[in-house]
Formats: sequence, C-alpha cells, structure tokens
Amino acid sequence: MTLKEIAKRAGVSTATVSLVLNDSPKISNPTKAKIREIIRETGYRSNRLAGSLRRSKTGLIGILVEDITVWHTALIIDGMNQYAEEHGCNTILSNLRLANKIDSHFNEISLYQKDIDQAVETLLSLQVDGIVYIGMHDRLIRNVMPKSDKPVVFCYCYTSEGEESSIRYDNEKTLRLLTEEIIRRGHKRIAAIHGKEDSEPAQLRKRGFHTAMQEAGLAVPKHWDERGDWNFQGGRDAAIRLLCRNPGETVRTVLPPDERPSAIVCMNDEMAVGVYNAAAELHLRIPEDLSVSGFDNADFAQHVTPALMTVDRPLHKMGYRALDLLLHKIQRKDDSATNVVYPCTILPGQSVQTI
Repeated sequence: MTLKEIAKRAGVSTATVSLVLNDSPKISNPTKAKIREIIRETGYRSNRLAGSLRRSKTGLIGILVEDITVWHTALIIDGMNQYAEEHGCNTILSNLRLANKIDSHFNEISLYQKDIDQAVETLLSLQVDGIVYIGMHDRLIRNVMPKSDKPVVFCYCYTSEGEESSIRYDNEKTLRLLTEEIIRRGHKRIAAIHGKEDSEPAQLRKRGFHTAMQEAGLAVPKHWDERGDWNFQGGRDAAIRLLCRNPGETVRTVLPPDERPSAIVCMNDEMAVGVYNAAAELHLRIPEDLSVSGFDNADFAQHVTPALMTVDRPLHKMGYRALDLLLHKIQRKDDSATNVVYPCTILPGQSVQTI
C-alpha cells in the first residue's frame, strides 16, 4: 500500500494524507479519523527515512550524557523526549559513564577525551542532525566536543560565554534569594555548609550566600563557613562542628542558642539531610531549635520531616528547551550561540522557622 493508494481510498489528496501522518492541525478531525482508520486496516507504514533524505535530514537527535546514573540527568532527558514526541523527531542516547571514573574531579574530564570523541563519531555515523551534550555537574567545560558540521547545545554545563549554545540555571542568584528569605524570617546567626572547593556550583552558591549576608549587614564567622563535600556524612559532620562545643568527643556539649547558628544553609539536599541526622543526635528540634535549608529538591529529601526548604531546579524545562534550541539551529542553519540561564524556584517547606 502506497501513500497514493491511501489517498485514493480516502478520497483525498496525497498532501492531505501526508499532513495527517505528520499530525498537522490543518486537517479536520473527521478526515484525520477516516485516514487513520484506513492506515490501520491496511497496515501502512510511512517511509520517514525517504522523506528525511529528501530533506537532507534524518530527524534523529543525538543525546550525549556524561553519566545517566546521576539523578538529574533523567529529568533533563525526559524533557527532551517530551519535546521530541511533540515535534516528531527521534533521539538516540550515548552514555559516557564518567561518574565513577572522575568522581567529583570534574576538571579531569579531558582525560577521557578519547571516549568522548568515539561517542561523537558513533552518533555522527548514525546521521544525527545535531547533538545535545548533558553534563553531570553544572560547570564550565572546554574543548570537549570534536569539530563537526552538526550543531551542538550544551545542557547543565556550558563552554566559554558566546562560544556554544547552552542551557543552565542560576546558582549564585538562587542562593542569594534563598538566604534573603531566611533573613526575612528573622534569622541573623546563619551558617553555611558548602560543597567541594573545586566545584563551580559550590563557589557560586557560596558567593550568593555571602552577598545576601553582606547586604543585610550580617557577619559570618569564619568557622561558620563549613565544608560538607556534597554528601550526607559531610553534612552531618559539619553540623556537629557548628553546633557543639566539643565536636570531636564521644559525649558532646551542645552550644547555647546565642553561641550557635539559628539556621544552617546547605548547598544541597544530601548535606541538609545530614544536618537533620546531627540535630536528632543532639536532641535539637527542626525548626524550633534549628532551621535548615537545602538545594536540589532531590526525591529522597521530600520524605524528611519536617518538609525541607529547598530549591527546585527547572531540569525538565532545561531539557525541553535544549532540544527546542537545537532544532531551531538545525532548521535555520543558525550558527550563533544562545545562552539560556533559568531561574530556580524556592520551595518553602517547613524547616525554616520565623523568629
């Protein structure tokens, strides 16, 4: 059964059948239903490859991810897949599996340039129209993509400003706004637990925290800038140091309220849950005795009690926009760079008390 035969049987033009196959809104619902019923009865399959070859495009998009097991990656890909479904294109995934190889030493990605080059070569051999590169850590990356004539959009990472198109979110401004909200709730003694020092998001979030504190005229004692290395144990240990007079001893003495922070800003949710654990050990109530905030809106953090004040990053929207931007570049042969920086949403939770 050919397209022409389908059209003859339905009593319409081949152009009308083609529009129905591409789900065009220009065709009335009754006509669509009639044509689709004939297609079902005859088992017709459109030759999309032939059509794409005539257009010199395959409608296939490559997704190159640094590591699919990093939890935010799935939400980004879901946004991309939604866009692909809505706009009739297909995606193919290549996973570099870098998480266990470089751990949190993200600047060492150049050691795996051969793996990246090979993955890109494979995607190009499959005739992808373009590639979205998804980072496992929001950061600046340099010269990781080999040169090709296919457009590239970076998501959850970026290259030098203006060099390549990228989609990311605003770490610094978000942390400033979060800290300002805690200050508005009456807190003046606010400590912070940061990520690793060589992490760009950690540096940006730290800067946002200190900007808010400085603009409010609030001092941050040096020992209230703690490092938690992004993990549960690091958050728990940092909280013990912030809250106890003798943190290294088996039997600890909790500092009096006027000597300890009334709120702890954690740069991710995993460290915030570590603070919850420390507070339980020290018999401190959240938020009555200690207020806590996180960042990421991680699934596991949604199950702590009381509900954690945290930050929701627009991961699904970032993936959706990344594919939208890439297809715009493909269709219009646009080589210019577009850098999109999304705001985040503060989720108030119940872990920060108004005092």
